[in-house]
Parts: sequence; C-alpha cells; structure tokens
Amino acid sequence: MKNPMHDIRYALRQLRKAPGFTLTAMLTLAFGIGTTTAIFSIVEGVLLRPLPFPQQDRLMLLGDVPEGVDTHGEPPNLTAPAVGIYKRETRVFSGLGAYRQTGFELSGTNDAAQVNAARLGAGVFPVLGVSPLMGRTFTQQEDEGSQQVAVISYQMWHSRFHGEPNILGTKILLDRKPYEVIGVMPREFEFPLAPGQLNRSELWVPMSFTQGELVNGAGSWNYKMVGRLKPGVTSAQAQQDAQPAAQEIMRQFPKGMGSLRIHPIVTPLTEATVAAARPLVRTLFLAVTVVLFIACANLAGLLLVRVIRRRREISVRIALGASSAVILRQSLVEALLLSLGGGLLGLILAAVTLRVGVSFLPETLPRVSAIALDWRVAGFALLLALFTGLFCGLAPALAAVRTDVNEALKEGGRTGSAGGGHARVRSALVIAELAVALVLLTASGLLLRSFEKMRSVDLGYRTDHVLTAFFGLPHQQYSTQTAVDAFDSTLLTKLRHLPGVQAVGVTSLLPNGGGDSS
Repeated sequence: MKNPMHDIRYALRQLRKAPGFTLTAMLTLAFGIGTTTAIFSIVEGVLLRPLPFPQQDRLMLLGDVPEGVDTHGEPPNLTAPAVGIYKRETRVFSGLGAYRQTGFELSGTNDAAQVNAARLGAGVFPVLGVSPLMGRTFTQQEDEGSQQVAVISYQMWHSRFHGEPNILGTKILLDRKPYEVIGVMPREFEFPLAPGQLNRSELWVPMSFTQGELVNGAGSWNYKMVGRLKPGVTSAQAQQDAQPAAQEIMRQFPKGMGSLRIHPIVTPLTEATVAAARPLVRTLFLAVTVVLFIACANLAGLLLVRVIRRRREISVRIALGASSAVILRQSLVEALLLSLGGGLLGLILAAVTLRVGVSFLPETLPRVSAIALDWRVAGFALLLALFTGLFCGLAPALAAVRTDVNEALKEGGRTGSAGGGHARVRSALVIAELAVALVLLTASGLLLRSFEKMRSVDLGYRTDHVLTAFFGLPHQQYSTQTAVDAFDSTLLTKLRHLPGVQAVGVTSLLPNGGGDSS
C-alpha cells in the first residue's frame, strides 16, 4: 500500500467499524482544540494583530506625569495649554494631535440617544494615516474656528442612518447644536482605542479648545496626545526631545502651581493599548493550554488502548507479510484523520463560543472588535490539530510496530483475559488518567477558591438589587446649575414613587466605575 489514498481509505474503514471510539476521540480533541482556538482568537485579536493604522510602530502617545504621581501603568495625560507647546517645541514628530473622549445627546435623526464621541485635533486623522470611506475629515481651519462639523463611524452610518448614500451634508443635533456630517470612516477604524465594547466612539468632532480650557486648564490633565515619529527616530529620542517642551510648560504654570514638576512620557500606542490586558490574556491562554494537554493525554490513551485491542489483527497482518513501515504509516494516518475531524469540530465549537462569549468579556479588555475567527486563527487550529494527531498517535503507532507476533497469536487463542503485559499497560493508563484528573480538580478548586475570595471582598457598599443609568442634559436648555438641580430633583421624586424602589440618588462618578478627573 504505497499509495497514500489506500492508507486513508483503510483508516476510514477502520474508524467506521468503531463508531464509539471515533466519536469519543473526536469530541475529546474537539473540546481541547475548540477552547484553545477560542482563547487564541482573543490573544490574536487583542495582543498579536497589528493596530488598524499604517506603520503602527511609529505611533506614540505623549503626555506628562506630575512628580510623585503613580499612573499605575496607564498612558499619561496632559493639559490643554501643553498641547500647543508640544506641537510647537518638539522636532521628532511628523505630526501631533490631541484628543479627548466625550459624549453627546444625538437628536435630529430618529429617537434621541446618548452616544460616545471624541474631540480630535485636526492633526489626529493625518497622524493615524487612515482616510475616510466617504467625504473628508476636518481641517486645521475648522478646528481653530470651532466649526460644527462631524465625522461618523461606519457602524453609526449603518445603525442610525441605515447606510444612507447621501449622508454627507446631513445635519445632526449634538447637545441641541447643529453639526454637518462631512465624512464616514472605514468599518475597521476605531479611535481612541478604549477598553471594552461599550466605550467605542461613534463620531468625532474638532477639538476646538475654548478660551476657558486654554487659560484656566493648566491644572487639568484631561487630554491625550498621539504623534507619528519621523523615519529613523526612536521613542527614546522622542522622550529626550520632549524635555525642553516640558520645561516651557512648567515656566508657564500659574503662580499657585510654581512648585509642581512634570516629566514627559512617550509610550508606543501599541503598548499603551494592550499593556493592562496582557496578564489577563496570557493567563487565559495558559489555562486552556493545560486543557489541551489533558485532551492530548486522553487521545493518546484511547489510541494506545485501541492498539492493544487490535494486537492480534496487527500480528496476523505482520505474519502475512505487512512491513513495519506500512503498519506505522497507517496508524499515523488514522490518528491524523481523527485529529483533523476533531479540529474541524473544534473550529465549529470555537466559532459558537466566540459568538456567544465575546459579550461576556471584561470591559477592561481593549480591541474587542478585533476578536474574530479569521483565516489566521483557522489555520492555527488546523495546524494544532494535525500536530496533536501526530504527537498523540506516534507512541501508539510505535507500540503497534513493536508487537510480538508469536505472543499475540498465542494470546488470541485464549478465552481468558489478555496477557499480564497488556493488563499492566491498561492499569498504567488508568493511573495516569486519575493522576491528570486529580491535578485538574486541584487546580480548579484553587481557582474557584480564589474567585470566591475576590467575590467576597468587602467593597464598602451593597451591590445586590442596585441598578444604574446615566443621562446628559443639553447645555442650551440647562445652562444654569439651578435648572440642572430642578431636573435632578424632579427625576428623583418620580423614581422614588416607582413600585419596588427603596432609595435613589445621583452621582457624577459610580463607585469603582473606573472614571476619574485629573
């Protein structure tokens, strides 16, 4: 049987004769490969896939860290007055632009809605190097002139405007102010690269610093800055280049801030995006790798038991002239077919898991929209399946080749149990399976204990039966604090009279919500 197709047909016939074994082996492998592939999709989407910007390695975040302040690994912010100084004083960037996340009440279309948005300096889009799908982005003149123009995301274009081909020039109301839609960004564009699925910006408007922000914002670190390095410039050189600008910023501090010292920080955009998520994703991947190893051990055990059960059949074939190479090759082909079938089932399991499970990922995870079962992940799954089949099938295949023909044929005529050697092998397999299961159960118990301890941490307040909501008031209608207080008071009164409500309150920041003000 030198023709590979003969080996494949023979292996398929053997697998059809043992449907229980075939199904068990394929499902065992499908579970291991499916979970590994699903987690690898997260690893690939969050950590490995390049950012959706050309020459991403040259994109840097630039910000200030006040002396003595611990940023806990978060990208540094900067003040509105510092933006202009860095743009004027630095030399190593081909472009710089400031940005800040915000929110608007969107109206003038269908139902009013609160949408996530971002204020961008006119330099941000050129720095990122992504052109709009339709229309254009705003210019420096529109930014400095506080022109009310907006660029919307592909998702907003389709979800809120139903892909209207004549969207350009449409007027929308943001906080009851008219803005003209001048562009639509491509489907994959996302900026800022905020964690989670709920914080993605749906539209972008010019930064248009107000006079108050520029004059009174020296102590408000609420802005970020992104820049593109010139060719051949390193981040260390950019860090050094920013030092004179930081000195100039400190010289322009108001009198009350004269003793404050700041240090400029230049961080690659890629690193700043995924740094916080890397430990969590790596832990997940290591955990499912253990699951894959257990699946491999189970598959190898099943294949070895199958070789033992077919020992007499293999001995007869060898006695009739079949070579060891043929036996070895056919055993490996059978293992590879099982692994390929298990890999295809694993891909289906991974696709279902991702479709259902992405919504349950933590909101601290960035680039959730990039998580998908694409051709790279599918290729990884199939290669993993073939490697697993080869690895798991090698020992049983070698065991089949080393079959003692005379001993096997003698045992075949007995009506009792197989020889002591086979019994020892089966006993060893059972012991190995129990040992693996014990290790897995112990690890699971420790993880569950840690999880329970995390859940039982005293947060200082009760979280059961608590609901939250947020709202934004249009500035034109609620331009004074008195008007805002009157709205809040009326809202709280109506909520208190709802059936089942025990207490209500209003706050600017939720406890442990992750928001802050600098």
